[in-house]
Amino acid sequence: MRVKLGFGLEAGRILMAVVQVNVLDMETVANWAKFTVNILSVYKCRDERVKRGDNFLWIHMKDLACKCPKIQISRKYLVMGISENPAERPGLMADKNSLVIQWRDAWTRRLRKLQRREKKGKCLKP
Repeated sequence: MRVKLGFGLEAGRILMAVVQVNVLDMETVANWAKFTVNILSVYKCRDERVKRGDNFLWIHMKDLACKCPKIQISRKYLVMGISENPAERPGLMADKNSLVIQWRDAWTRRLRKLQRREKKGKCLKP
């Protein structure tokens, strides 16, 4: 049994992290876009180092080229499926398998409910 999240993903998919971010700034470093973000909420994270507050989100330019969505400054996004980042790029990294979608306030309750279910052990584990 899989639970539809309504984001185009299913609850059974293994995600490194699900975070809500506010994009503050963007600069390019070699072939990477380095976004300065403020992590507003951490809904799920396998890495204990991801905390609320300022951080960096790295996206390779070839992954950013599709512009779905076009990431804009001063907007909030839900970022799912963040992968681990090498030491030369501190912060978070989203790749082609990650999902970055503009935040909708209606999601807050739904994500908190799924977060509570997971903590109680009611979500499926692979």
